[in-house]
Amino acid sequence: MSDSITLINAFSVPPAESDRFLLRWKENASIMTKQPGFIRARLHRAISDDAELRFVNVAEWASEEAFDAALRNPEWQASVKVMLEDPELHITPRPSTYRVEIELHPGDDA
Repeated sequence: MSDSITLINAFSVPPAESDRFLLRWKENASIMTKQPGFIRARLHRAISDDAELRFVNVAEWASEEAFDAALRNPEWQASVKVMLEDPELHITPRPSTYRVEIELHPGDDA
């Protein structure tokens, strides 16, 4: 496997605040997409409105070092602060980083 890592960040977001969350997430993500080592991000939205974890961000980075450097970016830190301190947004993020342990494709044996 490569040295790449995956950030998985699940968010609890009240249904009525989903549009505001998406606005803030896009502002934040636009900063991260410009950082060295960023590969891609996908934001998933729960199909059911009663899901506790309404949004799940899956972002891939070339290395742990690239991800750590991006986290130290002052512009990104300020964007996160705006999101977390927004009085009209009540979210709970649950971020963790992972490495691929097993990868399967159609027809592979587990």
